[in-house]
Amino acid sequence: MMTDSWIVQNIDHRISTALIFFLLLLLLGNGKRRQLYPLRMLLSLLVLCAVSWGVRTVTDVYLTGAVLQGLGHSVHLLAMSLLYMAACAFCYEATPVELIYLDLLALTIFKIAWNTFKVFAAGAAISRGAALWSTYSVMGSVVSYLTYGSVCLLTSYIHRRVVRKMPDEADILPMFTSYGAFLCCQIVLEFCGRVFTADASALFLYYLCALLYTLITYVVLLVISQLAFYRRDNEEMHNFIRNKMQYYRMSRDGIVSLQIKCHDLKHLIAAIRTRADWESLDERIQRLEDSIIEYGTVVECGHEGINIVLTEKNILCSTCGVKFSYIIDGTLFNFMTETEIYSLFGNALDNALESCSKVTDAEKRVISLKAARRGDMVVLHVENFFEAALNMVDGMPVTTKKGSGHGFGLRSIQQIAEKYNGVATVQAEGNIFKLTVLLRPEKA
Repeated sequence: MMTDSWIVQNIDHRISTALIFFLLLLLLGNGKRRQLYPLRMLLSLLVLCAVSWGVRTVTDVYLTGAVLQGLGHSVHLLAMSLLYMAACAFCYEATPVELIYLDLLALTIFKIAWNTFKVFAAGAAISRGAALWSTYSVMGSVVSYLTYGSVCLLTSYIHRRVVRKMPDEADILPMFTSYGAFLCCQIVLEFCGRVFTADASALFLYYLCALLYTLITYVVLLVISQLAFYRRDNEEMHNFIRNKMQYYRMSRDGIVSLQIKCHDLKHLIAAIRTRADWESLDERIQRLEDSIIEYGTVVECGHEGINIVLTEKNILCSTCGVKFSYIIDGTLFNFMTETEIYSLFGNALDNALESCSKVTDAEKRVISLKAARRGDMVVLHVENFFEAALNMVDGMPVTTKKGSGHGFGLRSIQQIAEKYNGVATVQAEGNIFKLTVLLRPEKA
């Protein structure tokens, strides 16, 4: 006859680990679900439960002695860990490094939940002199699931709040080495917990130390994820700035060449005009001359790098039907490097032009740039009209661009301002967007 105790001992007790790993499979997924996801999850649950039940049955029934039992439980933990990784690959689209990280995270959370319950049970047994519930009791099973579920939900929530992006591009060898080392430590701890903790006090101390160890490991995983995110983010920022530099260096050569050709062509038109007797020909030459004057406009502000950027943006504004006005003394920015000049002015005007070119009212398609010295500060101020809704996060608008370089423009401006003990701020008043950059070159 199947009693509650028999069900807990022969079924629930042997598949509980599989159920916890399945819960973590749901909570820690990267969101990139494969086709037939519900069916894949169901198959994963069945395989996890079947393997867990089989290994635990062999361990409980056929292995005798503390050492063999310890080995059996270690094999069980290893099998569940590897099956969890396989289930992640089966249900989600993930890179090998991401799979290793998810498996390591799931194993850590599982051991935190397990050790938390064991610390609670062992501590209660010591303080009361007797266990709160009998072995394989329904009450013990319910309390264990409540503990496991609570810990899994809490740690998964913290992970999602703290970690912006899981490692997926890091070198696979360091991640695989870390996974192997942690898995070996957990297997050794599992073995020692089964073999050398017969005394109640020793059992409580063992699970307390194991809990502290797994909590530290969990924090280290969060830190590793954040460091990997910042490293990738920093690399992408440098690539973004490097591409900008290459672009403006090419623009400099192109603008100089265009200026020479425009200069020669204006003289040629003037020579043709003196011999033109037809009104239609004169009108066509006038239109051509106007366009050449428009594209031949050269900005001279006292700084070669700023000249290149403003000349190029002036041409782009003319092409897009945007009026561009500027009042600037380029010598104020002599303290900045060429890279910083291109990044500061290029990004500020790129963002203004992108926003202003979408304005439907032709009279409001205007960009204004001003720069001046105020005391020990150099102030750059850019204004433009906009119509699209702005989503502000931490005082900065979230970009609508897609692909690499996402949001790097304003962040690059912020970094430059911070380098020179200044600040970059934005304001959106009515339909006018204002970017103000304060720099203190003397205090850099």
